[in-house]
Amino acid sequence: MNHNRVNWKRLLRGLVCLALSAALVFALAACKEEGDIVPGPTAKPEQPTVIVNNEATEPEHTVSVSGYGEVIAEPDFSTITIIVTGTSATSEEAAANCEAAAQKVKEIAGLQNVLPKNLTMSEVALSTNTRESDGAVTGYVARATITIVVSNVSLVNTILSPIIDARIIESYEVTYSLLDASAAYEGALAAAMADAQAKAESIATAGGVVLGAVASVIEQPVEGQLVGVAFKSSSIAVSANLTVTYLIKGVLPQTQD
Repeated sequence: MNHNRVNWKRLLRGLVCLALSAALVFALAACKEEGDIVPGPTAKPEQPTVIVNNEATEPEHTVSVSGYGEVIAEPDFSTITIIVTGTSATSEEAAANCEAAAQKVKEIAGLQNVLPKNLTMSEVALSTNTRESDGAVTGYVARATITIVVSNVSLVNTILSPIIDARIIESYEVTYSLLDASAAYEGALAAAMADAQAKAESIATAGGVVLGAVASVIEQPVEGQLVGVAFKSSSIAVSANLTVTYLIKGVLPQTQD
């Protein structure tokens, strides 16, 4: 009985040793020396598609010219500005004389069918006359400005002449204005484009090339075109300045002699 028990223990020890030996063999097989490790290839991104266009666009040939146009516009209304004065040794009497002269102007204008709404008068302004030697006040001057707006510009002389003949004013000025300059300016722009076209055609012919379409237009600012500007003349010149660039289509065919 004891003999069998000893044999059984020996058999169990052998099996344990066999199992440990097998585990050690598998562990050694799984490990590799550092030198035995061979690096694998690294994944690369897909190459982008590159399209090369060797056909470069030729630059366009152009010619640039300036164009000027002018249209004479008839004014929409006129403004008559009149200065009346009154003088006296006292300020009160000078102001009264000024107002009396202004009243005469209003009466004459009324006889020429000037409506009260079209005639305005400023306040009376007083100034003094002084002696040069000692600066003492020798008298007073009162001034007022009367403004008459005339919608029919052909009546300006009819209204103004009897006022001047009455010899009751110190000075006057007549100006002319536009209510809307758009129509006249459009005409000036058209004239400026025609002027530019004629210049460009002359240059193209002289250069032996064919003029093409308009490539660009630059409008140059012109002063004095604003509505409400007071012009001295009843013939108001409305102008336009342009810089126009034309394309060149090609070369003129050569003529054979």
